Amino acid sequence: MTKIIAHRGLSAIAPENTLRSFEPMLDYNLDWFETDVSITADGQLVLLHDDKVDRTTDHAGEITAMTYDDVMDADAGSWFGPEFANTQLLTMDDLLAFVDESGMNLNLELKGVTGPNCSALADQLIAQLVPYLRTINEEVNLIISSFNPVMLFKMHAAAPELAYAVLYDKGQFLDDWQLVADACNARYIHIDKADATPENITKIQDRGFEVNVYTVNSLDDVTTLSDYGVDGIFTDVANEIVAPKATAAIAV
Repeated sequence: MTKIIAHRGLSAIAPENTLRSFEPMLDYNLDWFETDVSITADGQLVLLHDDKVDRTTDHAGEITAMTYDDVMDADAGSWFGPEFANTQLLTMDDLLAFVDESGMNLNLELKGVTGPNCSALADQLIAQLVPYLRTINEEVNLIISSFNPVMLFKMHAAAPELAYAVLYDKGQFLDDWQLVADACNARYIHIDKADATPENITKIQDRGFEVNVYTVNSLDDVTTLSDYGVDGIFTDVANEIVAPKATAAIAV
């Protein structure tokens, strides 16, 4: 059965990668969600998708050039709607507390670190991240993914016991895809919906990999990809795809 993965939480109804988008997932029959981890200039881990904070906060600049205090001072909700004003970005402590409480399975995307100090910060990100991940309940399934093969290679060297996925940009799922996947010790292949043809899906699965497709927000596309036999689908609208949890019956 195709798993549904809430992309950055329920990001169509609340600011992505915040508790406001994570907590509503608990009202649905969702087993998986996805989020992104990056690092500040002073070496602190923060959940953020973009290289810059501009799109999803009231601050501006590359996260790798900002201090932790500056980043955590940002309003990460007003851009989405006034009712989300003063929403804060999350740390790894926040993420682990949510996973421990919810028991949800996690796809954690490693962001490619930018800026003049990128190599040192990438090493810091991984050195700090591994101990966090080793505290997660072993019953929680965890996938580490990235578009950046170097980040996956570094992460695997530090934590070979984890499961890894290579993300391929739209139009970049090329003939050398398995070379990259094998070099990163990946078990999962994540491809754009535009590249999720029946031929590509069969090719990936026949070679022993699982294939998850991003980012699928059309219900018709969800049905089509499920019929193709993909293993998982990343979506911003998981709340429209899976059923809400049944409320407890009230005793008469």
